[in-house]
Amino acid sequence: MPSSRSGALDAARKLMRGFAGAPNPRRHAQTLYSELTHAEGWSAAEEEMILSLGAWLQARPNLADLKVGCEKTLAQLQPGR
Repeated sequence: MPSSRSGALDAARKLMRGFAGAPNPRRHAQTLYSELTHAEGWSAAEEEMILSLGAWLQARPNLADLKVGCEKTLAQLQPGR
């Protein structure tokens, strides 16, 4: 069931707080991406940012870059930006 934009952002922020302790960082990043993709209410530009995150994750970036890449996308999706 699709969630709201604000619900997805809340879930993504919660996932980011647990990123450092995640046993599988790639799966954790994929879960964050899934939360964002299943939400409704994104603008076209925001949807493009989310899809770009998904494409980046599929390219299997370095584990050290996962958190930074997810944080960057999440910061761009925050209200007031």
